[in-house]
Amino acid sequence: SSHSELKTSQDVHLRAKQIKSLIRSLKQKIKKIEREGEVAPANCHIIRYQVNGKGTIYWYYKLQAAESIFPMATNNEKKTKYKYLGRAGSSAHIDAVEKLTRRNLIDELERVIQSLTESYLDIYIGTETE
Repeated sequence: SSHSELKTSQDVHLRAKQIKSLIRSLKQKIKKIEREGEVAPANCHIIRYQVNGKGTIYWYYKLQAAESIFPMATNNEKKTKYKYLGRAGSSAHIDAVEKLTRRNLIDELERVIQSLTESYLDIYIGTETE
């Protein structure tokens, strides 16, 4: 009986250790992504919109945030939810796509870390009732 309790205890610590190791690894991945370049603010996405010219339709892009966080073009002291990016493939458009890609990768890694943190707690909470 004491041998099986010891084995269970070792198993619990091994599982916990593996989760902690994975969390550390994912946090290092986040730091690596942050070193690659600027990260878009949270809750942003790129939207495509059209402008009708003289018989021609033009497509443009802008970065949209959930809140007014970008300085207005006409007044830097006021904030807006939008940041104009120009046409597809413009340097501003490509830059925003890269920043948003980094944001999305970090957000997903943070969700996984949160889930693993809950799993880590479950290991120890679960052993109290075993």
